[in-house]
Amino acid sequence: MVRRWCAVVISAVLCVGAAVGPAGAATTTATTTTTGARTYVALGDSYSSGAGLAPFDAGSGSCARSPRAYPSIVARSLARDRFVFVACSGATIAQITAQVGAARVALRHAALVTLTAGGNDLSFTNLLVSCLGGVTSLTSPVVRYESYASGPTTCATAIAQAASELGASVTASGAVVARRGDVSSRDTARSPIEEGLTRLLRSLEVLTPRSGAVAARILVVQYPLLLAPTSAPVCRVSATPLAISSSPLYPVFPDAAARQLREINQLLRRETATVVARVRAGDRRVALVTATTFAPLDCRLGTSSDLNGLSIASLRSGGTFHPTAAGQVALARAVLASRP
Repeated sequence: MVRRWCAVVISAVLCVGAAVGPAGAATTTATTTTTGARTYVALGDSYSSGAGLAPFDAGSGSCARSPRAYPSIVARSLARDRFVFVACSGATIAQITAQVGAARVALRHAALVTLTAGGNDLSFTNLLVSCLGGVTSLTSPVVRYESYASGPTTCATAIAQAASELGASVTASGAVVARRGDVSSRDTARSPIEEGLTRLLRSLEVLTPRSGAVAARILVVQYPLLLAPTSAPVCRVSATPLAISSSPLYPVFPDAAARQLREINQLLRRETATVVARVRAGDRRVALVTATTFAPLDCRLGTSSDLNGLSIASLRSGGTFHPTAAGQVALARAVLASRP
């Protein structure tokens, strides 16, 4: 029975990933509003588009652009700006670079550009699903998996693949560590994530205004920390059991998997900061934005005010492991605080 419940949950998460996956990133019909001469261009993936926060903008299709996403909040706060919203759920760095091409004309007049990028290059949905299990008791948890999609071996493979994209490896003890001591050194090989982000930011440097009445501000919005550390044997990702059948099921990450997912999350943040610092050294228009008030998921309780865990509601909305409305507000406040 536990296997069947796990199958229901995992299949639902996979369907969410497919619905907002890379295929949808190709259909980017921009949401544009004009209330003034200056322009704000919002690029990125589902953390920028507002996945899970329906209703979505008309015409955004599987890109799932929400009026409650942080770019929309920022645009409303900057009432004089023209808003060009091309962020798209499921977009990889390469597809966000394509967004830059689609918004080329607007970018030539941009006063502000924001983006999140990199998560989908790590196959974010597959990574989480591969490590997801279920327990029927929190006091004596025995984690069960759905063999076709998750389990220790499947999780280890997904973690290793994500680590490789970040220029990292997994040690014999299971720790995810950078292969290099100094990721900012010019003499070391850059990871695929670093290379892609660097090319993306360089393309924005070329297209956006450098001087004159309005010099563009290019803000890279850091992914938040997703899972808080815990000493518990499992990391709960739901506040309540999923009442899929007669016996409740708690979706969880085993402690070892939760630790590795945190390390991947941290490494992506580190790579992002490294790239931004490197580009910023030659162009002060580029800056990193970190929402320091964003609350990660509490693994003891399976809750966060700013991040959706895994629930029937989040599965239906497509918002599992994405910012809540409050989380998007936290991101918006950080962006607004970073503007000159």
